[in-house]
Amino acid sequence: MASARSSSKRTNGNWSEHQLKLAVKAVIIDGKPKRTAAKMHGIPRQTLQHYLKRMENDDDSGLQKLKNGRPLTLPIDQELDLVEILKTMADRLYGLSPTVVRELVYKFCVANGIENRFNKKEQRAGWDWFKGFLQRHPTLSVRVAEATSMQRAIGFNRPKVKRFFDQLKKLMFDDKGKPVIPGGNIYNVDETGYTICQRPGKVVAARGKKSVGGITSAEKGRTITAVCCCSADGVFVPPMMIYPRVRVRPEFMDKAPVGAIAAGSKNGWITTELFEKWFDHFLNAVHPEARSEKVLLILDGHSSHTRNINVIDKARAMNVDILSLPSHSTHKMQPLDIAFFKSANAFYDQCANAWLRAHPGRVITELEVGELFREAYGKAATVQNATSGFAKSGIFPFNDSIFTDEDFVVAEMTERPDPDAITDGAAAEYDPVCHCSL
Repeated sequence: MASARSSSKRTNGNWSEHQLKLAVKAVIIDGKPKRTAAKMHGIPRQTLQHYLKRMENDDDSGLQKLKNGRPLTLPIDQELDLVEILKTMADRLYGLSPTVVRELVYKFCVANGIENRFNKKEQRAGWDWFKGFLQRHPTLSVRVAEATSMQRAIGFNRPKVKRFFDQLKKLMFDDKGKPVIPGGNIYNVDETGYTICQRPGKVVAARGKKSVGGITSAEKGRTITAVCCCSADGVFVPPMMIYPRVRVRPEFMDKAPVGAIAAGSKNGWITTELFEKWFDHFLNAVHPEARSEKVLLILDGHSSHTRNINVIDKARAMNVDILSLPSHSTHKMQPLDIAFFKSANAFYDQCANAWLRAHPGRVITELEVGELFREAYGKAATVQNATSGFAKSGIFPFNDSIFTDEDFVVAEMTERPDPDAITDGAAAEYDPVCHCSL
């Protein structure tokens, strides 16, 4: 019973004075209802009402002295402005690091004559202030930024995305808006690379140790490309694995995914000839010529895809429409990129680490990659991953409003021309049959 009372006491007091100040500010300055302000900032409604009554005969300065203790360095209004600035900068891919935030706060206080206890030698706010700032504003957190190239930032823009969805809509619906291509006939194909040098991942080690190592098979590995394809209803076409060699040994595929095929190139990357080989494999697996509705194959603009005359001719003859994604947009519009590959790559690293632990003193070679990829592929190739990727890209179910102003703010903020834009102002042309950008 004692432990139960202790737990209840901790739960009831799970809020700080800074949260209380923000809730009071939301009621007095922002005009929010008491119930809404209390829920927003995690304060019991009765507690909020109690402090509001205490402040009825006080001025706005009461916001800074609800309880005894050290006052905030920055007024609440200025902290809230800082929160919005940080969110905006992160949305535009120019997020500020904790150190930069601390330096900016110090400079702001000095420029505006605000009393502070910050370190004058380092000229930045302290870590204690920064930790308290994050606690006062739980909508913020320190995140690892995902690298996004300037080409992608500029290239993912509203006109290009609109052109793609306009073309997709023409393929998926008739003049009356009736669907003419079911989800089971919509496929996405893409490639990813695997190597014998997996990422070791996180391990448990002694606290304070300067460096913690993890075994990999080599300092630098050769890339094996996996060409994967799935439909919008979750059916996966057996993959093709491309090894960095001219002749592929049969034993490489002994333990590969069921139905997978192998190919070779000098560097392990996809080529025009190898994509044609994969397309023949796709036709044998899907049999689009036997279907009453068209089959739609969505792919990126790699030259091996869109400038492949043999593939285009076969697609015309075999009841397949090919639609190319806009350039520099696959991080948001490629279904396999969005959901499947992230899982598959993580599972592959886990499988490789487990294999090395089970075979001490040995290294992963091209002979083992097929087996490791099969295990990772089996875990990642799920109906949920497939359908989620198509839904988040707006392809199926069709949703040409899936991307909001926030998604395009980076391209608009840069005010730089799209590197793929046509300089003479002419509209991009589309082949009337294969629908690939020419």
